[in-house]
Amino acid sequence: MPDIQRVVRGRGSLKKIMELAGKLEIRRPMIVGGNTLTSRLLRKVPELLPAPVFSGFHPNPDLSDAAAGAEMYRANGCDGIISIGGGSAIDTAKAVHTLLFCKNPETVAAGNLPEKMKVPHLAVPGTAGSGAEATQNAVVYVNGKKASLSHPDLKPDGVLLDAELLDSLPEYHKKSCAMDALAQGIESYWCEAANDDSRVHAYLAILGVLDNLKAYLAGDPHAADEMLDASYQSGKAIQITRTTAAHAMSYQLTKTFGIAHGHAVMLTLPTLWEMMSEDEQTAPVLKDLSRLMRLGDPLMAPRLLRGVMADIGLMVPAFPDDRILDMLTDSVNPERLANHPVKLTRSEIRNAYVRSLLPMEDAERQACLDIWKYYGAQ
Repeated sequence: MPDIQRVVRGRGSLKKIMELAGKLEIRRPMIVGGNTLTSRLLRKVPELLPAPVFSGFHPNPDLSDAAAGAEMYRANGCDGIISIGGGSAIDTAKAVHTLLFCKNPETVAAGNLPEKMKVPHLAVPGTAGSGAEATQNAVVYVNGKKASLSHPDLKPDGVLLDAELLDSLPEYHKKSCAMDALAQGIESYWCEAANDDSRVHAYLAILGVLDNLKAYLAGDPHAADEMLDASYQSGKAIQITRTTAAHAMSYQLTKTFGIAHGHAVMLTLPTLWEMMSEDEQTAPVLKDLSRLMRLGDPLMAPRLLRGVMADIGLMVPAFPDDRILDMLTDSVNPERLANHPVKLTRSEIRNAYVRSLLPMEDAERQACLDIWKYYGAQ
């Protein structure tokens, strides 16, 4: 599938959804989304009221949830999907899409998907974080185990970016989603699979978050527009490269400590940056990244990132005991480390968790906060 999407941007653009759906030849859509955003969509666009709504999914979507959505789609004679919400809603829509062509969960989990799976899909992100609207990938759970879906036909055909949808997000979600977009930009930039195109998208994602985060959290509408675009750019970057170790190490952190995905990812990313700085082969890309982030010394970047986390109150959980550290270490899927610029042994992964979960000394915490406080100041 060509890397082309129809994209509509701008505050209030939700009202253009019927026009965009028509261009995608969606006449009888099924809506996939949580109750709050779906209700908002239907109030804004009453023409969608006859459409069936599938909201029976969890924050970490299960393939069995999506099976019910696929049955609803068939029963109503739908000819396309409109998803609205965060990564969970969009990933659920992709799972529903998959199950319209492949009913066996084991086959889906194994990644044995048909060559052609075309269903028009219009994605409306309700968070500025995952960038799922820009990718062909989805994460779902099968019998409690995480499975990754990936197929060119799963990339949404249309995207509607309306930052008004971000205004009512809980503060914690705004912060954690922003960290996800920032991490995706950084991981994509240093990824083994990076190329010139992916690095343009990664650069736009990184600076989009760093330059707008403070104003976004203060309620600035323009900053929200920029954050939503930064999230989209981060998705376009990882569509080309995939993610690296920080994402691979995040899933069990989320499960163990009950923290959001972006929060978990950014806990380990500064430590991984420091570990990479000790490898002469990765020094050039870190130097390049630091220059693009307007930082002189590459080792300023992890301190900046820790300063961001401390400033917005995304705290390090209580330091775990050896049993939990071993569980975290053993949870990391080696396949998801294939794109990381340096090979990590089990001992190095465990050490990365230890370093990431140790609380900062007061003086170091203040230094990191100061780097962030004055970042971008003229």
